[in-house]
Amino acid sequence: MKITYKFTENELFDFNMFRALRKNSNTIPRAIFVSCGYLAALLVIGYWCKFPWWIYFIFFAAAVLLFFGILWFTRSRMKRSVRVLMFRQKAEEIMPQTTLTLEDDFLEVYTVMRTSQVDYAEIERIEMTKQFLYLLLSQNGEVGVPLRAFDDDFHRNSFLWRLREKTPKAVHVGLPAIPADDPPTDDE
Repeated sequence: MKITYKFTENELFDFNMFRALRKNSNTIPRAIFVSCGYLAALLVIGYWCKFPWWIYFIFFAAAVLLFFGILWFTRSRMKRSVRVLMFRQKAEEIMPQTTLTLEDDFLEVYTVMRTSQVDYAEIERIEMTKQFLYLLLSQNGEVGVPLRAFDDDFHRNSFLWRLREKTPKAVHVGLPAIPADDPPTDDE
């Protein structure tokens, strides 16, 4: 089974945000650590300076704002990086047409620049969001497939069923319920 797609600028941004927040980065733990450290420093200063009790609510609100500010900054920085990348390079080089082929022993990822063969045992997690199907690989890699690449729900479910059949050890998150022993048929 083959799927061919090409990322749009928004999809490239969403894919990179997924990587930054979930896979390759510790952005959220870092934001929590910085916010808690900031709050602890303010509490110690407030205790030493004998601030009134209501000031501590302001300190807590400032720490929460700092946490969300760090996440907002990460998001805006990622968006800017994608725009700069798009401006400096041709869109064709950054977002080439990609073809995924489910073979018997491996998943083939083909672009104009390279062809990769991913063993099914390397796929550790299969996650589906509203816009993407993510295949997270064991060596810190990932493959993002926009859901619009599938013609309809039948083709998406058929692809997912074959992928589940070949990757029984992978963790499946957010995938629709398809009985493991009942492949999708044309009348569904």
